[in-house]
Amino acid sequence: MTDSSTAKQWQNQQERGSPFLLNLLTWVALHLGRRMIFVWLCAIVFYYFLFARSARSASRNFLQRARQRSPKWWEIYRHLLTFAQVAMDRIYFLAGREAEFDVHIHGNELFDQYKNRGCFLLTAHIGSFDALRVMGMGRRSDALPIRILLDIQHNGNVMRLLQKLDPQLAAGVIDARTPAPTLALILSEAIEQGHLVGIMADRCAQGERSAAVDFLGTRAQFPAGVWQLAALLKAPVISCFGVYSGANRYDLHFELISEQLGTNRQDRPEAISAGMARYVARLQDLVREHPYNWFNFYDFWQDESTAHH
Repeated sequence: MTDSSTAKQWQNQQERGSPFLLNLLTWVALHLGRRMIFVWLCAIVFYYFLFARSARSASRNFLQRARQRSPKWWEIYRHLLTFAQVAMDRIYFLAGREAEFDVHIHGNELFDQYKNRGCFLLTAHIGSFDALRVMGMGRRSDALPIRILLDIQHNGNVMRLLQKLDPQLAAGVIDARTPAPTLALILSEAIEQGHLVGIMADRCAQGERSAAVDFLGTRAQFPAGVWQLAALLKAPVISCFGVYSGANRYDLHFELISEQLGTNRQDRPEAISAGMARYVARLQDLVREHPYNWFNFYDFWQDESTAHH
């Protein structure tokens, strides 16, 4: 099981912003552009920076680990501002305006190799998963078929945006709170149909099975259930991270983690452990290189010693 206090910490965090504010920001973003929204965000985030003590503390703790020195106040502010920028860029990607961005893709030849074959795309709360739209996901006839596993209850604002700007993608969302046996069937069907299943694999839900992996100098809990499902379904696992590199540039990084997590039940645990270690190592490299892209604003390493495998 995972450390319940850490899971409670992020699951109990409320989404910032009312539906009215979200609609207003969406209108401003789509009608007045990224420059105008950036001016707004600088002021909004500074107010948030002044009063959101827990987010400041989490940012300081993370940046200290990633950079191995104490961060300046303006670095914490920049961290929060980057999160806000990426969150607003989601509007442009979902509205089909990805041409406005300079997107560089690393490792996309994997999708020629795995065309029409179901895969698990494991990402994290780093940068933008929405930047993947440049891969043709969405409206185009040659779009890569993708399903997103999402905690709908915890991400109400995200779902409202999806339903408003991309109903087709919203219709394919799989609720992460679906009971385990049913969820396994839905994912099995998606893999059999050749879909790419996008999953955030860095946060443990309360009561979810987890494993401790070295991350930025300390062992942290990562969810194990998704890896066990991938092994059971014999699906390839690909890590994918959409890093925001400043201005209008995003870098998409794809890497094959495992063609198959074990060939039988006996070697499955070792294969899962190796896969998780490779995924976390890749994540660690990217957050050290792009620390402002880390968007887990809670104590990611809290009480690791009390967690159970």
